[in-house]
Amino acid sequence: MGCGRWCGLGLLPVALMVTLSCSFLTTFIIAWKEGHIDPAFPYISDTGADPPESCVFTLMLSLCSFLVFCIVFVRYKQVAEYNKQDVLRVLRLNRWGSYVGYLAAFGMLVVASFQEIYVGVVHLTGATMTFAGGVVYGIMQCVMTYRMQAGQTTMQRGRLLLVRMVINLLTAICFVNTMVFMAVSHKQFHVENNYHLNASMHWKKGDGGYEAHIASTVSEWAMGFLFAIFFLTFFKEFQRINLDVHIRLRLHEDFSFGVDRQPLNEGIARLDEENNHGDDGVW
Repeated sequence: MGCGRWCGLGLLPVALMVTLSCSFLTTFIIAWKEGHIDPAFPYISDTGADPPESCVFTLMLSLCSFLVFCIVFVRYKQVAEYNKQDVLRVLRLNRWGSYVGYLAAFGMLVVASFQEIYVGVVHLTGATMTFAGGVVYGIMQCVMTYRMQAGQTTMQRGRLLLVRMVINLLTAICFVNTMVFMAVSHKQFHVENNYHLNASMHWKKGDGGYEAHIASTVSEWAMGFLFAIFFLTFFKEFQRINLDVHIRLRLHEDFSFGVDRQPLNEGIARLDEENNHGDDGVW
C-alpha cells in the first residue's frame, strides 16, 4: 500500500512541519556562518534578513505559506462535509475560520517577501497577521472540534480537543510574551559598545534589554513550532481525505467570444467542397 493512499491528505501537515523546520534550521545555520546573527536565540526574521540566507528564507517560507493555505482549505471542506445537517453557527464559524486561516497564510507570505531591515513596518504587519491570526484560528478550530460529531468517539474527541486546547493555550502565551518582551527590550535597548554593526541583530549581554530580548525570541521560536504542531494534529483526520482531479474536455462549447461564426463556417464548407472536387479530378 503506497504512502499516498495510506496517508491521504495527511501528508499536508507533515510536509508543513518538515518544510518549516528545514527553513528555520537552514537559514539559521547560513546566517550564523555568515556572521549576520549571534547564535543565542535571534528572532526568526533575523535569520532571513540578509542575503544569501534571505533567498532561502523567502523560498521556503513561501512554500510554507502555500501549505498552510492548502491545509486551511482542506479543513474547511472537511468540516463543511461532516456538518451538512448541523446547526448554522457551526458552518458559519467554519467559514469565518477559513478566512482567518487564509489571512494567517497571507501574513506568512508577507513575512517571507519583505525583510525586516528594509521594510520593517510591512514585515511586522505580516508577522502580526500570521501569529495573531494563527492564535484566533486555533481557538475557532478548538470550538469546532468540540462540536464535530462524525467519525470519532466521545473519548477520541475529548483527547483531541484537549491536545489542541493545550497547544493553542501555549501558543497564545508565547504570542503575548513575544510582543510584551519585544516592546520592553526595545524600550530598554542601548548599545554599550557602539562599534558592532546591526546592533539590534547582535545583542550583547551588556546591551540594555538583553534579558527581555532573549525572553521574546525564545517565545517566538516556541510559537513557530507550536503552530506547526497544531496543524500536525489534523493528520489523523486528513488521512480519510483523498484529492481527485477530474479533467473534462469541453468539445461542444462555443469559444467564439461573441464573434459571428456563420460566415467562417460557410467559408470552411466551400473550401471542403472545392477540395473534394479537385480530388475527383486528380483520381
